[in-house]
Amino acid sequence: MKTYDEIEGFIDYTNKGEWENYIRSTIIPLWKLSWILKEYFEEIKREFDNLPLSEVKEEDKLLLLGGIRPSSEEIYSRNSLAKFYLKFFGLRLKDLQSWILQQQHGETLTEIVVEVVEAEFIKLVKDVFNLLDYALQYQSLVSDFEEPQFNYEELKRNPEKIKELIKDWYQALLNITLNYNYVTFFLCSINQVTYKCMKAAYPRIDQILEFLQNEFGLMELDWNNPINPETQTFRDYTIYCFPEYNPRKLGKSFGGAICKLNELLWNKFSYSSEIKETLNMLFSEVPNLKEEFRERVKSQLPEKYHSWIYFKGITASESSSKIEESGKTLMEMLDENVLWLFTSLIKIDYVYDNGFSFTSFG
Repeated sequence: MKTYDEIEGFIDYTNKGEWENYIRSTIIPLWKLSWILKEYFEEIKREFDNLPLSEVKEEDKLLLLGGIRPSSEEIYSRNSLAKFYLKFFGLRLKDLQSWILQQQHGETLTEIVVEVVEAEFIKLVKDVFNLLDYALQYQSLVSDFEEPQFNYEELKRNPEKIKELIKDWYQALLNITLNYNYVTFFLCSINQVTYKCMKAAYPRIDQILEFLQNEFGLMELDWNNPINPETQTFRDYTIYCFPEYNPRKLGKSFGGAICKLNELLWNKFSYSSEIKETLNMLFSEVPNLKEEFRERVKSQLPEKYHSWIYFKGITASESSSKIEESGKTLMEMLDENVLWLFTSLIKIDYVYDNGFSFTSFG
């Protein structure tokens, strides 16, 4: 079986310059795009939230009414600007039905007010920004980055520019997932796996282990390892993780933030999420990232993983009451789960005094 050192095009994970380039070319651009989008939303909210429609500038009414058809069953036309702003930025008339009735009667019978709500798209933008923001705080390789500048009025006046901004953000989002990025894949693959697994996949891991611990927060999972600490087997079954994935000793780190970001995107880009429905306005096909990746690797995975591993000494079982009759070792059961952990399809979500529980990741 090939190691990742033998895969053409895979990252040189021992090269610190590769890590700096990842931060500069992948993390910071997405952080900046997320910052602009969240700030653009805040400017929209400041300008329009609770503003009477009668006080909205004429040139801005298209954002609220462009493409609305009062007499049609489908109120919003297919490429409606008002629907775009509703779905992406939560900009809308508070009582659209009253406005429609007034249009049909030709009289203004009541004041219509604008509201700005936090759409699912903006919630995702903010979540992405927050994870990247703290990731950047928990590393010291790159510090010379600043918040970007943008022209609010220019974006508001030009729908194509804000759409291009969203398209750039979406592409940067896909590019950072482990599905498409070897660096992200590497970070996720060393999270909650044994040293034995890391060494098998990445033969030069010892050259970079201290760097990963000091710079990106990699640490040993806190669990009651029953194996004799004087043996090589103890070393082999030391489990490494980032602090966000150390259930009994939670913390923050650069590596953990990237794993959390990938988990977030796998969740949000699921079969029928509201985010996918919104993005479908601009993109013909939005992938289910987790299922896409599962399909790619399923031929290399064991048929199933253990949802629980309980142990007494080095004897282990999926049932705490059947450990004595199990006939399996703790090491065997960890080995049976480790490829699922390596591919980030499951995670250790709880650590007991005598075992672990595992759940689907993302």
